Amino acid sequence: MLRIFLTVSVLFWNQLAAQNAVNKILDLCEDVDCFKPIFVMQGENYDVMKFKSHQWVETEVSGMDMESALEIGLEKLFNYVYFNNSAGTIVPVAAPWGVLGRLENGTMQQSFVVYRLLLPEIAKLPEPLDDTVQLGSRSDVWFYVRAFDDEADEDEIENRVAQFQKDLEQDNQSFGEVFRIALYTTRGLMFIAFERTEEAEN
Repeated sequence: MLRIFLTVSVLFWNQLAAQNAVNKILDLCEDVDCFKPIFVMQGENYDVMKFKSHQWVETEVSGMDMESALEIGLEKLFNYVYFNNSAGTIVPVAAPWGVLGRLENGTMQQSFVVYRLLLPEIAKLPEPLDDTVQLGSRSDVWFYVRAFDDEADEDEIENRVAQFQKDLEQDNQSFGEVFRIALYTTRGLMFIAFERTEEAEN
């Protein structure tokens, strides 16, 4: 009985912490240019969120750990945003930034797509001058999302991603292989997300 109580207590506090992190992200997005969900279904262990159509700039970095990939990738994207583009102009960005990757047997593969989201109001994006930098866009999309609000090293983030994947599998959810880490601050405020591949109800 005590074990059940402790397990329920841990789940409750984990969910409360996650919900607080979601609220912090939504509050942050009231003050800065931000990419936030347009619909949220709260769950006991994670949330389901719908995000509106968006556009981004990205670069692929392989053969290194996530932290190094982020550092190298963000520098390339910084260059694109600040004048290293066909228009020679500043391209407005929005929070978050982050990485896409894959797990194999619970381990992050050393190949990441580093991205920065761009403001949707930009009608025509200037082309990158660096051929390793690409532009992307997509329509509205649903994600399974778990929020965090504490700094974590790469091993801890890997464990978070692996555990989230296991939880989705245990719940028989249909989701994509690619995980997404969306960073809203440098202090660990983040979403970890997997795309929902089943048809979502509006």
